[in-house]
Amino acid sequence: MSSDVTTNASSRTPYLLIFALCVLPLLINPAVAISFDDVYLTPKLLWIYTVTLPIALLMIIERRQLIAWRSVWPLMALGGWLLLGGFIFHPNKLMWVGAPGRADGVAMHLTYIVIATAGFLWARQKGKVGASKTLAYGLAVGGALLALTNILQQWNLMGVPGEGAFGGVLATPAGGTLGNRGYMGGALALLIPLVAWVIPHLPTPQQRWGQAALTLLCWGWLGSWTRGAWLAGGIGLTWLLLLDSGTRRRAVAYPLALGALLFTASAVFGPMEGRTLSVYGSEGSQGFTDSSGRQALWSLAMHGIHKKPLEGWAPPALWRVLSTQATPVVAAALVPKDKESAVTAISRVQSPPEEAPSLIVQYATGERERLFFPISKVHNEFLDYALTFGVPAALLFFLIIFTGVSRNMADVLGLSATLISYGVYLTTWPEIVRFAPLAWFILGVALVKAGPRVDRQTRIPT
Repeated sequence: MSSDVTTNASSRTPYLLIFALCVLPLLINPAVAISFDDVYLTPKLLWIYTVTLPIALLMIIERRQLIAWRSVWPLMALGGWLLLGGFIFHPNKLMWVGAPGRADGVAMHLTYIVIATAGFLWARQKGKVGASKTLAYGLAVGGALLALTNILQQWNLMGVPGEGAFGGVLATPAGGTLGNRGYMGGALALLIPLVAWVIPHLPTPQQRWGQAALTLLCWGWLGSWTRGAWLAGGIGLTWLLLLDSGTRRRAVAYPLALGALLFTASAVFGPMEGRTLSVYGSEGSQGFTDSSGRQALWSLAMHGIHKKPLEGWAPPALWRVLSTQATPVVAAALVPKDKESAVTAISRVQSPPEEAPSLIVQYATGERERLFFPISKVHNEFLDYALTFGVPAALLFFLIIFTGVSRNMADVLGLSATLISYGVYLTTWPEIVRFAPLAWFILGVALVKAGPRVDRQTRIPT
């Protein structure tokens, strides 16, 4: 009797974890606070450490006999390298908790690994195809709710929570409960291929709900007005449509087309807030080919990686590297291009390397201005891993994503496509705590090799 109770309880934990992961991006503190982090980041951190992580640990304890070390060795190797960095290379607080406003130090990355391991064990027990279908349907519901917060902001039916705060990552229109439109676009680009893949596999009643969710996901993804997210989702969907004949049916094409049509209607007839792109970047908008300063960030990152390729710099790595540079280099990064010719004097403000570098600039008019370098992450996560934790960490992170993609080419193309979307997104945007646990759980499921389901009690394929 007690064994039946235990089995039933263990069978429910995956659904609790999927629920916790779907709730995570929706959590905010809808108030005007001193910092945007109080609105968007802190509630999610509390949820990760008090709800999501305990459930993931419980799943691992319940299924620990199913671990296949050869299948997850890159996860374990990354965890070991991060621990080496936290205890040996950079034994300081920021290495463990992460940069201010990011909270993505060793502790959070170990949490990601725990969540991925839980996903791996569940998929190995249930069977990867069955687990992927269950996960995709759950994420369709959670993703639709997330997209809805973006859509409401597209039409000014929902404000920007925390507007008026002056610290943390700036909240933007169309960012919904993730705050920044780039994060919103990245989250939806991650989910779209997996949801599109599952729709043909659903019974008719559930298929209609899946199509409604895919419509909202597509509408919100396009409504993020973010080039990196558009590129990521577009490549993931193209990969899926080319390789999976099931997704080339009307059941998938119609909701995608409807989502694009609704986005077009919003763009043409809706409010102007949230639109920042133009062909040439005129009138204060951003051009399609403008790097938005990323080339400077990547160049600085490459310089830092060359200096410390093995151990990295520890968070906030970008600020630490910039603190070692000469004042002209810092000025080139801080002074706006349209004001450079008016600068008559520059003085460096001395600050610790873990704080944002700043300058005091005097213009020809006599005006003095203090400029800060607010960006603490390289907008390329593979470079950021190398800069922060060392090149081995970056190689292991890339290997984890590559392994997840390659192991699903034959049976669950939805997992392969969604991880390609995430990998492409991370070439121009940082990995972000606000929805990264979702991606790592998907990664864990994707690491299961193709094959039969393994029974938890007997370890005999079924």
